[in-house]
Amino acid sequence: MKILYSKKKRKYQLLQCIYNFLLFLMILYNEIDNLFLILLFFCLSLLSFYLFIKTKHYLIIENNIIKQHYIFGKKMELSEIKSIKHFAGEYILRTDKRKMRIDIGSIEKSSLLDLKGELKKLDVQWI
Repeated sequence: MKILYSKKKRKYQLLQCIYNFLLFLMILYNEIDNLFLILLFFCLSLLSFYLFIKTKHYLIIENNIIKQHYIFGKKMELSEIKSIKHFAGEYILRTDKRKMRIDIGSIEKSSLLDLKGELKKLDVQWI
């Protein structure tokens, strides 16, 4: 099951890509001779575009594992979850050793219902 980013979040990511690319074009247009700046903004615009294309999903739930699908995202087995806390617009999943925060505002409404249904299936304590 794939939990999608909200449309608002995706639009923000797209605007960030466009902004980075426009900064790169402005540096080229102004004929700045600093090669480091040119390469920096070129790489920054490529990286933001790559991340926009690659990160369509906020969470992926497969094979009894929940994984945050972004750079340095956490991974947790569903069977290890001991408690789920709903606090300040996020779910906090806790195991004995780790915790994972899931921002509800970044999730599309239909995907949020799927996530709630999947979390309700777990036999854990809700706080």
